[in-house]
Amino acid sequence: MRYFIMLLLSLSFSSGVFAQKFIRETRNTFTGFGAKITKVVIPSNTLPDMVLRDAVNKGWRISPFEFCTVEEYERLKGDTSYFFLMRVDGRYKKDLEPKIEYLTLLQGGPEVKRGTYNNKNIITLPIQEAEDVSGANLHLLPIYIDVIQNHIYKIQKDVTLAFKGNSFYADRVTEVKDKKLLVAAEFLSFTPAETEIQDLFKGKAQLVSQEDVEDAVMANKENTVVTILIKPRGNSRGSYCYKMLIGTDSHDLLFFRRHKISLLLPAGFTREDIRKISVPFQF
Repeated sequence: MRYFIMLLLSLSFSSGVFAQKFIRETRNTFTGFGAKITKVVIPSNTLPDMVLRDAVNKGWRISPFEFCTVEEYERLKGDTSYFFLMRVDGRYKKDLEPKIEYLTLLQGGPEVKRGTYNNKNIITLPIQEAEDVSGANLHLLPIYIDVIQNHIYKIQKDVTLAFKGNSFYADRVTEVKDKKLLVAAEFLSFTPAETEIQDLFKGKAQLVSQEDVEDAVMANKENTVVTILIKPRGNSRGSYCYKMLIGTDSHDLLFFRRHKISLLLPAGFTREDIRKISVPFQF
């Protein structure tokens, strides 16, 4: 299954009345989420689809759910009484082909007939580069199931968060302070000085390997936060990479940023990202 999504969304309100209606509809979408069925689209018996099925079976608790085929999704996608959870390939307008695969949750409705991405999109998270057959990042799917549900719970308490999208998570680095931070050296876009990470984080962060990060995620390591990097296929310039911090026991998304890859700015956490994350550790 391959669907194409656009991740750039601009909201413009032509009048106060329209804005109020939009906010009311958004509030109703989230407050009524648990009363509607979430259809999980499983198009095949490939490893990614089986991992997603298992993650949902074990972790989805916010609403009733059913697994469905692509054919059933196509038949029901215009129905506002359903939500759909699926893996999709995504690209931006300037991309000639999909670069990254995402996990997305959206509400059915007339907009879906014009494409997978629409104003009913609830949340979209990057999984791995498009057409990755290695399955290297599939260990993230159980965490993403919790991130998505926690996102809905947060919006049910404060509907304004729905209009911030994933940018809401760029400002939660203060919650990292009291946890052990594992920074994968392979996920940095620069080569730090010998003691740079230790100095910035006052000895509370550790520079480790990508394998160490994966082990911490799979073991749900207690009181630990790890760096996650999702790069586009081919690591191509002009495409975006995504950088995240995720709690391995809480499954909280504590940092979410992206940047466009260039000759001067390769994929990975930038020195600016690391310094921003380190600020709470300075006090």
